[in-house]
Amino acid sequence: MPLWSHGSVRRLLRGIRRPSQLERDGVALDLKRTLHCQTAREAVILLVDRALRHEHPYCAEIVRLCDVDGETTLVVAAALNLSPRHFFRYRAQAVEAIAVELEASLSRIPLRGSDNRALRAVALGRLLLARMAPSDVASAMRHFEHAASIDPLCVEAYAGLAIGWLYLSREMAAAPVHAHMKARSLAKRALALEPRSAVAHSAFARVAIDAGLGRAVAAPHVTEALSLDPLDARGHIAAFNLALADGDLVAAERSSRDAVTLDPTSFGNSACVMATAFYRHAWTDTIRQARELLDIEPRSRLVRVYLADALVASGNPEETIELLQPGDRLSDDPYELASGAHARGAIRDREGAQRTLGHMLTVARTQTVSPYLIAYARVASGDSAGALDDLEAAVRDDPGWLMLLEHDPALVELYDERRFRRLLALRPTSLD
Repeated sequence: MPLWSHGSVRRLLRGIRRPSQLERDGVALDLKRTLHCQTAREAVILLVDRALRHEHPYCAEIVRLCDVDGETTLVVAAALNLSPRHFFRYRAQAVEAIAVELEASLSRIPLRGSDNRALRAVALGRLLLARMAPSDVASAMRHFEHAASIDPLCVEAYAGLAIGWLYLSREMAAAPVHAHMKARSLAKRALALEPRSAVAHSAFARVAIDAGLGRAVAAPHVTEALSLDPLDARGHIAAFNLALADGDLVAAERSSRDAVTLDPTSFGNSACVMATAFYRHAWTDTIRQARELLDIEPRSRLVRVYLADALVASGNPEETIELLQPGDRLSDDPYELASGAHARGAIRDREGAQRTLGHMLTVARTQTVSPYLIAYARVASGDSAGALDDLEAAVRDDPGWLMLLEHDPALVELYDERRFRRLLALRPTSLD
């Protein structure tokens, strides 16, 4: 959490319409001196502008209408065509961003070494996070939280937590909107604590890409991370993600291999190399690398699914079915169900694909299942229109899926559909 409370932010916002009140507020006066403004009101407005420049436009509009112009909540929500729930979500996002910017503006953090206990907790968290298994991600975040409790100024802890929230979103253990908001807040906190931290910049870049903040936001942080510490593999993984978002598979492969060279013991870095082979359609390499990685970490769902999809793409869907649905038994894992349906579609087993789809929809009643995965089963069942509905919903909920669309062999039947091409067109407009 930011050192400055949300109460401090709300008090400053309320004071925008009461300039004389702001001139008696200690925080506002400190802000005026720090930002070299003529009045406290000018300083608060400058703070808001800086804080919200990379947030959703609704955030700045809500602050302008509610705090600067004095409109009521219901009037503003109606004017922006927002439900009360969405209004307060954007309102909370705006306050969180302003709190982080307030801390960055007023805090003067001395550079110093972290407590050894915090460093050990961070090291354990990094080891667990690199293994990428869902249970390990949760354990990693507990270690990062422990590090932050020991040393509230530990940049590595907040950067690790930010990446952890991205993994939880991808594992469907947290709603994307909530996970991305938490990841943004934590990555900003890391940058506020140490603006010259390569780790903080690489974490923020990855958050920007996954949360759909835009390429223009992410790219400078990738550049800064690599400039500050070219020997930190995490900067190269951020470059890998940026290249994948750009559709530049040559650059993605180069960055992932650089990361492995710098940190060859990281399971996650090797998984990125495997993923690049997959998106290059190098099926033999993907299958070989996936099997090697599963020897190291048999629990890795990510690698199992890449292996399953590569087997389908290489003309061996029966092996995928045996891997994921032995004896026609269906698991409750959404990723495995999606890949199993894809394999059923490859052997023209529409009945099996529809049975898998039905089971996915049943699972979705009690746990989060991304519409992106349901689209696999719809394609395999012959329902292209339904698959496109699901993909559009998936991208609305989680822009990170845009990175995968163009390279995903499970969706090849949709490539010529106009709606699919429109989805692909969102990538440059969203990420440039």
